[in-house]
Amino acid sequence: MGNRIKGRTKKKSIKAAIHSGSSQQQKLSRMGKVRKRHHAGLDATFIGRAKVLKKLQISLRDFRRLCILKGVYPRQPKKAPKNKKGQVFYHIKDVKALAHEPLLDKFREFRAFMKKVRRSANRHEKDEARRKEPLAPKYTLHHLVRERYPRFADALGDLDDALCLVHLFACLPSDGKIKSGITRKAQQLAASWGAYCSVTGSVTKSFISVKGVYLEADIMTSGQAVPVRWVTPHNFTQHIPEGVDFRVMLTFFEFYETLLGFVLFKLYGEMGVRYPLPTVASGGGGESNVSSATLHPTLGGKATSVLAANLSALQLALNDAAKGNSAADAVKDAMQSNDGNNDDGNDASDEVNRKAVRAQKKKQRELMQSIDEALKGVEEDGDDNEDDDDDDDFVDEDEDQVPIAAPLREALEAIDDSATSINENGNIVITSPDAQKRHQLFHNMTFFLSREVPRGYLELIILSYGGKVGWEGQDSPILMDDSSITHHVVDRPKLLPSYGALPKSREYIQPQWVLDSANFNFILPVQKYGVGHELPPHLSPWVDDNEEGYVPKYKEEIEKIRNGEMLDENEADNVDSGAVKAIIKDSDEVPEGDDSASDEDAESIADESEEDVESEEEDDAVAERKAIKKKQTEDEEAAELAKALMSKKAARLYGRMQHGIAQKQAKVDNLHKKRREIESTREKTKDGKTQLKLKVERLKKERREKEDKYKETGGSMKKKRRHT
Repeated sequence: MGNRIKGRTKKKSIKAAIHSGSSQQQKLSRMGKVRKRHHAGLDATFIGRAKVLKKLQISLRDFRRLCILKGVYPRQPKKAPKNKKGQVFYHIKDVKALAHEPLLDKFREFRAFMKKVRRSANRHEKDEARRKEPLAPKYTLHHLVRERYPRFADALGDLDDALCLVHLFACLPSDGKIKSGITRKAQQLAASWGAYCSVTGSVTKSFISVKGVYLEADIMTSGQAVPVRWVTPHNFTQHIPEGVDFRVMLTFFEFYETLLGFVLFKLYGEMGVRYPLPTVASGGGGESNVSSATLHPTLGGKATSVLAANLSALQLALNDAAKGNSAADAVKDAMQSNDGNNDDGNDASDEVNRKAVRAQKKKQRELMQSIDEALKGVEEDGDDNEDDDDDDDFVDEDEDQVPIAAPLREALEAIDDSATSINENGNIVITSPDAQKRHQLFHNMTFFLSREVPRGYLELIILSYGGKVGWEGQDSPILMDDSSITHHVVDRPKLLPSYGALPKSREYIQPQWVLDSANFNFILPVQKYGVGHELPPHLSPWVDDNEEGYVPKYKEEIEKIRNGEMLDENEADNVDSGAVKAIIKDSDEVPEGDDSASDEDAESIADESEEDVESEEEDDAVAERKAIKKKQTEDEEAAELAKALMSKKAARLYGRMQHGIAQKQAKVDNLHKKRREIESTREKTKDGKTQLKLKVERLKKERREKEDKYKETGGSMKKKRRHT
């Protein structure tokens, strides 16, 4: 036992752990709980794609389609494990949502169906395989649209990608990878969207770039304008690249087709038009008020313009809605018929009906009051309270009117004022005051597009801003020699000789004039946009000049024209020459009796006054420069003092801010420098030559001198042409 004392516990060895003698609770509080695998951390939050495929029991192709349709995308963990770098992870909640998706069962049913078809094909039973083709399982994506976009504003916010893809497929050729039905469907959707934007005047901005034509429209929903921006490709022959997986793009198109159908149904329904637009009846049994000449082949007609065809169909539908085929008229007719039936009854039934109506209106009034209290939470005005607290006798006196809660009344009035309007033809159109203002820009203007001009985006912009448009085609509403044409859009270096026989009342312009006038919401002068002229810079409407710190020169010129401040050089010269002539005329009308001494005195007085004015101006300029310099020095001293009082962290942050401001200012200074260089090259001398032309002449002269010196040696600097 050694030195051990009886009754005292044995000491622990120094090799034992510190918590070896602790209880279970002490160990848990000190060391923490041991985590089980797949219950916490990365394994419980993210899962690899291989495990997802094994869990869902589907192929990689179907999994990609399901993720695109469902809106599930891979996730990147903040701290990926070292042995799993480069692996694709998905969130465990997204995988659980995919496991309960009804489309997953449809994919499995379709896979089983294709096994049966392949079995029949391998047995050379072609008739049996054809018989099974109509029995393929079908599915819809309506529930996914409602799930991903519970509000209409959410759908509008994600509409830019859908429109870009639809306009892209509308321009692609019908190749083996892309079927003709998909191209026709994309053209129809793009035309339906364009028809709505043109009728309501929703297009606000447009810009031509290398990628295509950028367009933006403001769609009104719940009293607010939601901007929607998309790109329309140029109307060129598109070559399908080999490295693009069109199966993924077709899956996106499948979903966006359903989404656009929902959005267009909602927008057309607000105008009182049912979407999709009516088509021409195939047989003689059904009647249709839509002519086949005004519809595109996708709608069953013979027209060549998809947008014009949809626009004509939309106008016909709006005319039908304006004639009284609306829901409000149907409700009104039903109420009138109900009143007539009540008049034909006996007095006892009238009394019973009157009591029932009185009780129903009383309940409705109480319900409206409760809604009003829930929305506002405040009491109504004294007059409204007195009217609401009256007895049933008040209802007898005014049975036709039902009181509406104040918030609901304000909302309905706002909708009536801003959402609906009536155009010249009496058609009901949903629009806003801003759209009405834009719609008046090209009012009473008629445009004619030449054969080489792209019609798609120009037709949409012109119609959206209230103009009329025609083109070289069979179904054009306006002929080329029509005297009502005000602007002839041509994209050629020279006018054709045949244009000389057309009326002289029209202006020949390039397509950029339409977009610039629409962006500035101002009719620009057509001199700079004439055929064969060098076009002014095409400015982007999405650039904020105040934020950038630089205003382009052309935009300054347009602002001066809009404010009436700009005069041409010729006009300024004419004004100066006219003033000089007036002064000379006044001096000639001086009477002959005046002495020459008076003229000399007047000249001396004028010279002295001019010298005094010049000296005063110089003194004022010197004083102003001194004041500015003094203020700059004071500001610099204050800035240095404030910087000295800053902490190290604040001074570092301030330095980074000043560095960014200096970089931005350097860009602005560079733009101003380039602008000064361009203006200096365009300045003309007394001979009427620009600096650039003088430079070219100087270089040519130097080259001729060198050639002459080289000829003296017996050589020549001119290149000899090779005869082939």
